[in-house]
Amino acid sequence: MGAKVPLGTFVYASAPARIDLAGGWTDTIPITLILSLSYDPNIPSQHFHSIEQIRDHADPMVPGALLKACLVASGILGITAMRHDGEYKTMAEALKHSGGGLELEIRSTLPVGSGMGTSSILIAAILAVLKTLMGKPYTNHDLLYETLDVEQMMNTGGGWQDQVGGILPGFKVSTCELDLPIQLKTNVIEVPDEFISTFDSRLLLIYTGKTRLAKNLLQTVLMNWAGQEPVVVDTMHRLVGDATQCEDALRQGDLATVGKVLSRYFADKRYLSETTLFHPPVLAQLLSHLDLYIEGFSLAGAGGGGFLVAILKPDLEKDQVVRKVKEAMALEGCIGGEEVDGDSMWNWSARVDRQGLVVQVGTPC
Repeated sequence: MGAKVPLGTFVYASAPARIDLAGGWTDTIPITLILSLSYDPNIPSQHFHSIEQIRDHADPMVPGALLKACLVASGILGITAMRHDGEYKTMAEALKHSGGGLELEIRSTLPVGSGMGTSSILIAAILAVLKTLMGKPYTNHDLLYETLDVEQMMNTGGGWQDQVGGILPGFKVSTCELDLPIQLKTNVIEVPDEFISTFDSRLLLIYTGKTRLAKNLLQTVLMNWAGQEPVVVDTMHRLVGDATQCEDALRQGDLATVGKVLSRYFADKRYLSETTLFHPPVLAQLLSHLDLYIEGFSLAGAGGGGFLVAILKPDLEKDQVVRKVKEAMALEGCIGGEEVDGDSMWNWSARVDRQGLVVQVGTPC
């Protein structure tokens, strides 16, 4: 147990977003156990003054549910107080027990429905801050599991690819053995610095609009898996194989293969969620002009919107490609769509993060 951070001192955490290049859905329980494989800034502040206001932390649709669940999971607000309202009479007493009042501020520079794992990564960052404040030791590996615990507490389900992507730096792959309890293994893929620079120069990010996913997407995919239809099982195994191939291609600096795997990955994601997945209206037109310039593409996350991720072919200037595609789409009378204008589509850039989650203790306020 370390020392608590002095009252009135800020703790800062920052973490990158996650782009999934291959293997999505295979980290989702219970699929993982069988396969053995590898905020909106305009939302106003929420103020909680009583234990009663924290009781609904298991409902992900409630404003502030993510923060509430993190406060409970971290131990700052004990779970017995949530269930019986007897351990602490007031919120003030609960926070005094933990060392004093608490102000949490979270920011995300990504739009809603980005497909980049924002919620899970925010949970990991919040937990890291709360543990630091309380002087509780932790490792990045601890945060991977505890983020999953919070998501289960909120009844949102999910796996671990998002927090792996946001906590660890660079390219990484995660695997587990066929055993209980799950023993997650994560490896940062070692690549030369010059390859990272090349990848950055050929990585294209385009915002296609808010994700269009039915609320029961996760349940639908799991139900399809539970039915053990041969084509669904084959798709899952192909996702695993493609993840391995993508890892090998990254180690070899083979971006052409990474692009091919990326496109196959998107096709498999579309198949698994075909009953609930609706593509952004602008996608087909965008790809008709972009296809000439790219090795492959996918929509980040579940694949129903958010950011399009593409790997450019070699010897192309990213700015010139963007200009040509924008001009072609403008001639056809379409830039953007019902939920995203032309500027919002293109004003994005991305690079490989080399730090991962960073936590710093600031000076007293």
